[in-house]
Formats: sequence, structure tokens, C-alpha cells
Amino acid sequence: MSKLKELAGKSKIFIIGGIELEFKPRVFETDIDLILDLSKPEKTGNAMKELIKRTLKDAVPDATEEELKNVSFQYFKEITNAIVEINGLKVKDEIPN
Repeated sequence: MSKLKELAGKSKIFIIGGIELEFKPRVFETDIDLILDLSKPEKTGNAMKELIKRTLKDAVPDATEEELKNVSFQYFKEITNAIVEINGLKVKDEIPN
């Protein structure tokens, strides 16, 4: 391994709804466009939705499309904050309580 290994993002365990999930930074080529879209108001919603879906699917590989669609909105803030943290992103305006 090269010294670039030290620059690799580290995964982290988050407890969401009482379930332990290991989230990994999303730095794949296809994810970069999504992350950039987060700063564009007209694209933020769809970009975040897709980023949540990809992050959850990565954390729970055997999750079905139906299960991913049915994650309750009550966990949106926790999941979003975890994604922001693990990717080192800054949120312009925090999601209010």
C-alpha cells in the first residue's frame, strides 16, 4: 500500500433508531456529483435522497429496495447528520430540531 492509504476516509459506527450501522465516506466518482449537487438548491433534495440510499445500502448490503424506501422519515435528521459527519461536509443551515 502507498502512503495515500493515510488519506482514505475512515468508517464510523452510528446508532440510528437503536440499530448499529457502519457508515463509510462516499468518495466514489458517481458520488462526487451528488456531493457537489448538495450546494445547488434546485438539486439538494434529490442529491441527499440518493446519498442516503447509497450510504444505507453500503451499510446494509442485503437491504431490499422496498426496505430502503420504507425507512421512516423520523430518522432523516440522524441519517443526514451522520452522512454529513462521515464525509466531512458542512451544512449551510442545520436541520432544526
